[in-house]
Parts: sequence; structure tokens; C-alpha cells
Amino acid sequence: MNVYELDTESIARLRRDFDEQGVLIRRDVDLRADDQARLAQLLVGADSSHVYSHHMSNREPEEYATHGRLLFHSDMMWADDPMELLSLYGLEVEEPSVPTVFVNARHAWETLPDELRIRVAGLNAVHVTGQQQRGDNTAELLPVEHERPRSATKPIAYRHPRTGRTVLYVSEMMTSHIDGLPPDESEELLDALFSHLYAPANTWQHEWRARDLVVWDNLAMQHARPAVALDGPARVLRKVIAPKPVLTVARPQLGTTSS
Repeated sequence: MNVYELDTESIARLRRDFDEQGVLIRRDVDLRADDQARLAQLLVGADSSHVYSHHMSNREPEEYATHGRLLFHSDMMWADDPMELLSLYGLEVEEPSVPTVFVNARHAWETLPDELRIRVAGLNAVHVTGQQQRGDNTAELLPVEHERPRSATKPIAYRHPRTGRTVLYVSEMMTSHIDGLPPDESEELLDALFSHLYAPANTWQHEWRARDLVVWDNLAMQHARPAVALDGPARVLRKVIAPKPVLTVARPQLGTTSS
């Protein structure tokens, strides 16, 4: 796949498909790292200096998220300006592969029951680094630690900066609490939002194979994965994000609530 050979019409069509569907998948493609980065730039209009790449691998101990389970999230919700696009390319995948699971947060907002829509009107949620510990949903969770804890407060009805469409912007992994509500009320409302957002009808999973390319809108979509084992089948995915967020001075990490 040579992204540099795409003409203007093809690029425009890819952008329309990306913005409408939220996820693009191509199987059995030969894709160099620079092509993967270039495609990310084209889809969101990022400058080349703002594309970042590394591996998600259970074969390389120094890499990020080498093992364990990840709850649903959008990458870096705790940043003032999280990236808009995330893509993974299968470098080495052995069977049985561990899938990536997706939910459509834009669709979740568009189908949110009126009662919940009224309750969240004007409310903001606080998102923090790490994985939130909620109830009994902690088995095999990867402990995510940051040397410089960060947080950001954003509207629950979040306006996508590129498409202008509203996204239900809360996640079980990174949302600490709803700003201004007592802890019990905050967690009860989050539970109701999560029940709608993560309903089976709003989720689907990608079963990985080598030479798979999956590109998704990091703001409109959320992703998760079951547990990956260090001694399990190889799962080496090349990751590209765009644009690379500009991180400001760290803020103290806020406390979490639990049910």
C-alpha cells in the first residue's frame, strides 16, 4: 500500500468514510511505517512533526501495555488536547489472537435516552491518568502508572473539534467523576451512562491477523481489550497517533470515586 500515490479524490473519499464510520479496516496489506504515518496525517490534516509511532507488544518488555486487560477508553482523555486519530498495524500476530473491542461514543450520544440527556445537560466529567478501579471489574487489569499524573475536565456532551458532532465523552478507564456532584450521585450517573455506552448492541471487536490495518477516530470511538499474556501468542502491533498532543504542565491527580 503506497499512501503517497493516493490522488486528491481518493484522499477526500477516505476522509469522508473516516469521519462518517469512525473506523477504517484494511486486511492483508503491506504497510511501511512511513505509509501508516502518512495516512494518519492525511485523514486528520496533521503536520508530519505531530505523528508519533511505537509498538503495542507482548514480546518487547520496554514497550507500553505489554500485558493485561485495558478498560474502554479514548487515548489520553486526561489531556487538554488528546489526539484525534489512532491506528494499529499487525506486525506479528499468532492465534488465538486477542481482539480490540470498539464502541461508538457518537452513536451512544445520538441514542442516549431523553432522561439521561436531561440529567447530563451542562455537566462536565473529570478524566485522569491510570485505570479507574470500579466495583469488581478489576480482574487482570493492567496497572497504568504515570510519573506525572494529569487530569482534564470536559463536557459530557463533547463537541468533536473536526466533525462538529457530539460525543458521549465518559469512559470506564479514565473518567474519575462528574464535576460538582456528590460521589454517590456521580457514580450512579456514570453507571447509567456506561450501561448505555457499553451495551452489547454498541460494541464490536476486531480479530487481529498479521498485516491488518485498523484506523479509528480516537474521539468518536472508544476501544478496549481482553487480557494479553506475556507468555501467550505473539501480539505485536505498530501504533501511530495523529496529531501528537502538546502536553502542558502536569496537574495533581484528582481522587477517584468507587461504587
